[in-house]
Amino acid sequence: MSDPKLQHIEEKLAHLEMANAQLEDEVFRQQREIETLTRGHRGLLERLERMQDADDSNADGVLERPPHY
Repeated sequence: MSDPKLQHIEEKLAHLEMANAQLEDEVFRQQREIETLTRGHRGLLERLERMQDADDSNADGVLERPPHY
């Protein structure tokens, strides 16, 4: 017959191993999401910079009329 204390410790260890595996999976998923968001953020910053550069090149001090005039 096994010792109840030892069995209790083994059960706790099994639970902790399972919880650790779940946490590892979650950290991995979050890292992928962070990388995706970071790429998206960089893309938006690049688009904003291109738009600002285009706006700066058009801003030569002369206001252009809108095309409907």
